[in-house]
Amino acid sequence: MPMYEWICRECNSYWDREYPIGKAPIRTKCPECKKLCSRYYQNQNVAISFKDDGCGNKNSTAGDFHTVKQRYRKFAKEGYDQDSANKFLHREIAESKSRQDDEAHRYKPVYLRPDKLVESGRARKLNDREVSEKINSARKLTEHTYDKAKIEPTRPTKQY
Repeated sequence: MPMYEWICRECNSYWDREYPIGKAPIRTKCPECKKLCSRYYQNQNVAISFKDDGCGNKNSTAGDFHTVKQRYRKFAKEGYDQDSANKFLHREIAESKSRQDDEAHRYKPVYLRPDKLVESGRARKLNDREVSEKINSARKLTEHTYDKAKIEPTRPTKQY
């Protein structure tokens, strides 16, 4: 079954659920703030394939989606046979190598919105005293670690 995505613009939460094709509601309640939210269409791509990906069906034509799904349930329960396991392993190794060689997809960007985190109550801003305490605590832990490892660190010139 396809996955459908929703996003809550109020509390910045994001969730997805499986629904039959064309049966997903346009709006649903947010699991966190319980407000009515719309579907998120930005990441949705149409990708329908009725061929197996090489893990289950040995002749690589599955026939229909439900047959493939049942086959995967069987593999999850009983494990792969030797040929299917080898196909799966070699395909994953090849995909992993191609991802390592692809500079554009090596790292995925993360965009944090601190103001939204503060507004939603998931984070709070530290005052100057708390920042100073955290820096001193980190310094003590670092010194303890260096002392335990018997390594002489370079001392910072500026004291907080």
